[in-house]
Amino acid sequence: MDQFTLPLALFNFLPVLLTAVGLGFLVHLLGHLRSDLRGWAMVGAALVVAGGLSKAIWKLLATLTGQDVVWLSNALFLLIGPGFILLAAIAWAVFRRVDMPPRKYVVLGWGLVGIALACMVAGVRTWGLEITRGWFLPFMLLTTLGNLGLMALLIRRGWQARQWGVIGLLLVNVLVVFALQPIAMAGADTLAMQWLEQVITALGSLCLAVALWLLVRAAGDSGDEPKPIGT
Repeated sequence: MDQFTLPLALFNFLPVLLTAVGLGFLVHLLGHLRSDLRGWAMVGAALVVAGGLSKAIWKLLATLTGQDVVWLSNALFLLIGPGFILLAAIAWAVFRRVDMPPRKYVVLGWGLVGIALACMVAGVRTWGLEITRGWFLPFMLLTTLGNLGLMALLIRRGWQARQWGVIGLLLVNVLVVFALQPIAMAGADTLAMQWLEQVITALGSLCLAVALWLLVRAAGDSGDEPKPIGT
């Protein structure tokens, strides 16, 4: 916390804004193709944005007041992990043309099972084994799996649409995910590392937002129609 500065704290909101814009495009795309899943997609996107926003607010409060509101910091992975898993499950159902009703909750159940499993492992590690921050590793893995699963589905969508720029942008975002893992595990405890983490995060968020915008535009240009519910 001693390394935080006001410019750094304010810059932390930029990746959150870019992610919100990108996920807005994703919700639009998924909702256009399967209107019955739009609400679930909005829930997943809201969880991801709320997680990023909580961390940004935590850093801003720490900078302005010197107070460490721990639950705001911890909420990052606790929210974005379930959010990405839900989005990945929905994207799989939409892009693979899975007939949802009346089996909607069977497909979504895979995402919910992943969330429940992460919660159980986190509970055992935190309270059973009394590991400090025992919840962190399960939810970080949940976040990584959900994010990479979603990226794989989006890359496949880009391949089908012959959108090579989309594929390149999404691959950059994947590289960002892997680059951030060592920083998250080690802890960015210097100002330079904090800036590096935020610049990398902003780059990944920008690439994701542009890629999703291109996918939405490609879907409109190709005349993709919503899939009738129950067919």
